[in-house]
Amino acid sequence: MNVTRLLFACLLTSAALRAAPLPESQKIDQFLSQGWEKAGLKPNPPASDEVLVRRFYLDIAGRIPTLDEAQAYMSSKDPQRRAKLIDTLLDSDGYTSHMFNYWADVLRLTDNVKGRITAEAYEEWLKQQIKANTPFDQFVKKLLTTEGGVWDSGSIGFWQRDENKLDHLAYTVQVFLGTSIVCAQCHNHPFDKWSQMDYYHMAAFTYGMDTKSRGVDFKNKASKFVELDKKVVQAMSKQEQKAYRAKLQSQKKGEDSNLSKEDMQQVKRTMQDVMKPLRYTSAEWQDGKLPSLPADYKYPDAKPGEKVEPKTVLGQDAVIKPGETRLQAFADWMANPENPRFTTVIANRMWKKAFGVGLIEPVDEMTDSTVASNPALMDYLNKLMIENKYSLKSFLRVLYNTDTYQRAASTQEVALGETYHFTGPILRRMSAEQIWDSFVTLSKGNVDDTVDDENTRLHQYLGDLSLFLDTIKSKGPEGLVQIAKEGRAKLDANQKKIDEKKARLDAQKAKGIDTTDKAKELAKEASSLRKSSEKDILVALLGQGRADDLRKGYQPEKPEKDKRTKFDRKALENMTKEQRKEFLKAYQRSNSGKDFLGLTSRASEQPSPARPGTFLRTFGQSDRELIQNASDDASVPQALTLLNGPAADVINNPASKLNQAIAKAGSPSDKIATLYQSLLSRAPTADEQAILNTVIQERGDNAVADVTHALITGSQFLFVQ
Repeated sequence: MNVTRLLFACLLTSAALRAAPLPESQKIDQFLSQGWEKAGLKPNPPASDEVLVRRFYLDIAGRIPTLDEAQAYMSSKDPQRRAKLIDTLLDSDGYTSHMFNYWADVLRLTDNVKGRITAEAYEEWLKQQIKANTPFDQFVKKLLTTEGGVWDSGSIGFWQRDENKLDHLAYTVQVFLGTSIVCAQCHNHPFDKWSQMDYYHMAAFTYGMDTKSRGVDFKNKASKFVELDKKVVQAMSKQEQKAYRAKLQSQKKGEDSNLSKEDMQQVKRTMQDVMKPLRYTSAEWQDGKLPSLPADYKYPDAKPGEKVEPKTVLGQDAVIKPGETRLQAFADWMANPENPRFTTVIANRMWKKAFGVGLIEPVDEMTDSTVASNPALMDYLNKLMIENKYSLKSFLRVLYNTDTYQRAASTQEVALGETYHFTGPILRRMSAEQIWDSFVTLSKGNVDDTVDDENTRLHQYLGDLSLFLDTIKSKGPEGLVQIAKEGRAKLDANQKKIDEKKARLDAQKAKGIDTTDKAKELAKEASSLRKSSEKDILVALLGQGRADDLRKGYQPEKPEKDKRTKFDRKALENMTKEQRKEFLKAYQRSNSGKDFLGLTSRASEQPSPARPGTFLRTFGQSDRELIQNASDDASVPQALTLLNGPAADVINNPASKLNQAIAKAGSPSDKIATLYQSLLSRAPTADEQAILNTVIQERGDNAVADVTHALITGSQFLFVQ
C-alpha cells in the first residue's frame, strides 16, 4: 500500500470513530474518498463541534441554536451526540418550517393570488406532509391526482397555482423530472430532443384538470345522460335511436314540467353572484378534454388545431389501466422508481441541500447526455432513496451523518461546469429565511412549536363553503327556483324603484341638468339592493348566522395579544429612563410594521412570499414566480436593514433573549464571550480576544454594542460555516 492509500485508509478509520455507525453514510464516504484519490485531493479537515452544532441547526432546523441549546450540546459527553442531535432536529418543528421554505421556493407557493383561501390551505397542507414525512413518491402522486374542493384537501392549490395548464406541465416536469421543456411549448427545443409535438403529447396527460370552479351544473340530467351513452346510441339502428331519443325527451319534459326557461335563467343569474365565494376553490378532472395544437403550428407531422393524444416521450410508456384516468397513469409513471429521472432528481436535490452543490448541476436541466460528477455515488444515492422508500428524513439523516458533511466547509466558489469533488460541504450564505429565523431565535428563543398551529379561522370558513355547496346541491334546481320565486316580489319592487329613479335622472339630464353625483348615488343604491337580494338567498339557504359569515368572506385571524412581545414589568422598573425609552421603541417596532408579526414568528408563518420592501425580500427571498428564484447576493439595503431593522430590535431591546443573557454576564469580557456564544456558538479565538481586549479598554461600556453590530453584520454570522 502506497503512502496515499495509507493516508486515505487512516482518514476513513478516523471517520468511522467519529461519525455515527451508519453503514450507508460510510459507503458514501468511500465513494467520495475514491474520487479524492483519483483527483489527487485531500479532504477538508474535520469541523469542530462548535462549527457543527451551528451547522446542524441551520441546515436542518433553519436557524442558529439558542445559547442553552449550544451549551447543552457542547457539555454533552455522549460519543453519539452528533447523531442524536441530527435525529432530534429532523423530528423537530424547526425542520418542518425550514423544509416548508425550501419546497415553497421549488413549488412557487404564493398567497398573493385570487384564490387566497386555497393558497393558505395549500401552505398548511404542505407543512402537514413535511411533518408527517410523507414519502416523496406518494407526495407527488397526491399533488398530481388531487381533486375536489379545498375543504377536501389544500393540495388542490398545486393546480390552482397556474391558470395556464400548458405552463403548469412545464413547471411540473422541471420540478419532478429535472428537465426543462418549456421552450418546446412554442417550437422544437433548440438544445434538446424535445419537439413541440412531444410537449403536447405530455400535456395531454394533465390538460383535463379544470380549476375554473364552475360550481353547480344546472343542466338537466337527461341531456347529460345522452352524452354519456353516445356510444350506445351509435350502436343502435336508426329506428332504435329514434325511439330511444323520444323516450329521453319524454323523461326530460317530465323533469322540467315545473321549471320554465325563465325560471332557470333567473336562478342562473342570481346564483352567479351568490356563488362568488366558491371561485378558485376546486379542481375537477375532465377525462375527455385534450389539448389542441396552436394555430401557428408549423411542423409537417400534424395540422394546427388538431387534438393531441397522451404519450410519454421519456422512459417507459405510461400505461392507462382500466378504470384509471390519464392523470392517474401519468402520476404513476412519473413517481415510479423505474422512471429514469424521478429518483435521480430528488436524490440530487437533497444532496445539494446538504452539501451546497449537486452531483448534477443545474439540478433541473438534465438531458440524455447529463452525467453526474461522481456517477457511482449518484447510482448509490438512487438506490438509497429507493431503499428508504422515498423518506426524505431518512435520506437526509444518512447525508448529515457522513464524515464528509461533518468536515470543514470549502471556501472556494465552484464555477458552473467545474467538477467539485466534495472534500467537504460548500460555504454558503444563509438564506433570507435562515437570517430572519436566527434573529427570531436571538429575540424570542426557540419558537418552533408554533409552526404547525392549525388555522382555526381558515377551517371554519372552508366548512362554511362546503356546507354552502352541499346545501345548493341538495336543493336542486327546483328548490333553488322556489327560493328565487319567494324573493321575486322584493326583487321586482327594488328594480321598479331603480327604474323610476333612473327615468327621473334621464329626464333631468335631457334638460341639461348635471346628474353625475345623483347617478353615482343611484349606482350605489342599486348595488346595495342587489347585495340585499343575494343576502336573502343566502339566508334562505344557510340561515342568518352562516350567511353573514359567508358574505364577510375569509378574514385571517389577527395575531393574538398573547403572541405580542412579552416582557417582565419588574425588569422594566429596574431600567434607567433611557433604557426604558429604547425598550419601548423596540417593543413597538417588533409588534407592528410591514413585517407582519415582527420577530415573534418564523419566516414560514409570514405572508408567502413576504411583501416587497420587507426584511425577507430585501435579503433575497424568492418572489415565487420562477422555481427556486431566491438570491444570496449581498447589497447595501441589506446592510442598512441589519443596522436599523430586526437586528436593531435584538440589540436595543432589553427584553430580547440575547440582551437578557448578556445582562446576566459580569465583566465586559464575559458579556462579549456570551455574545460570541449566542451568535457564533463559540468563544473568541486568541487573536480575536486580543483585539477585543483593546476594544474594551478604548470603548468601555460601549464595547459590547460595538462588537454586537460588528458580529451581526459580519460574514461569520451570515454564513453557514
